[in-house]
Amino acid sequence: MGLWRLEFIDYSTEIDAPAEEVFAFFKNLERWSSWTSSVKSASAKSGGAWGAGFKIGFVPEFLPFPLVARIISYEEGRLIEWGIRTSAATLVHRFEFESLGTNRCRVRHHEYAAGLLALLTRPMKGKIERFDRKLADDLRAAFKNRPKTASKKEKNRPRRG
Repeated sequence: MGLWRLEFIDYSTEIDAPAEEVFAFFKNLERWSSWTSSVKSASAKSGGAWGAGFKIGFVPEFLPFPLVARIISYEEGRLIEWGIRTSAATLVHRFEFESLGTNRCRVRHHEYAAGLLALLTRPMKGKIERFDRKLADDLRAAFKNRPKTASKKEKNRPRRG
């Protein structure tokens, strides 16, 4: 399957906010269209807590119909991976949230297709790349000019004066 592999994005951004805050913000599907123009709408398609098997739906700006994605891997505060992974076809979008200290994090966006889906999605490669890059850049922009969250240590520090 290595011969038929198509990379859409492997791109990281740094955000001036704690990883846990960015992760929680990203999981709020109903708000996606308020911070990125790359998504017309998004919502949960299954009940219960996020985890492997949880389904989300969204309408990318470049498609006239919704996509439904199943969560493949999930680690609260650190990782969301959705898509399809079989022996014949793979299409995966992975989001990794890494703390860089109290008020900064890195978010890695990695999407690729392999096998039959690499061949089928090749004509859409440019649109998918632009969608992925816009989603990543808009997530970073959503946290620009926001007041930084004080750490627990800073919140509990006595004020002088």
